Amino acid sequence: MTFSEILQRIADEEKDAMGIAIVGMDGIVVEERVVERNIDLASISAEYSSVLKDIDRVSDSLKFGAVKELVVITDKAIILMKGINKDYFIIFAIRPDGNIGKGRFLIRRELPRLEKEL
Repeated sequence: MTFSEILQRIADEEKDAMGIAIVGMDGIVVEERVVERNIDLASISAEYSSVLKDIDRVSDSLKFGAVKELVVITDKAIILMKGINKDYFIIFAIRPDGNIGKGRFLIRRELPRLEKEL
């Protein structure tokens, strides 16, 4: 299964999906599926990858280890970020009234396939 197929499968199963992407820790999108045209996953990924790296550094300095997942809830979207490996993460934007639990489940379910592809 390709990156594109995996992302499409997740987006199709979450009715409140806005967009989903595989992103390098440098903030560059490897693959994306945009559901709502008004969402710019490249910009979101670039900005949030910086935040994710900062939080990871703090977590490491506190001896908590690497950050595995981060959820940001805003007025316009829920942003789920989940590490795939040390170099890549998945970012999933869901409408603000969407189901966070289902989004987390879908990502967790597909994570082994993503790890294998990377």
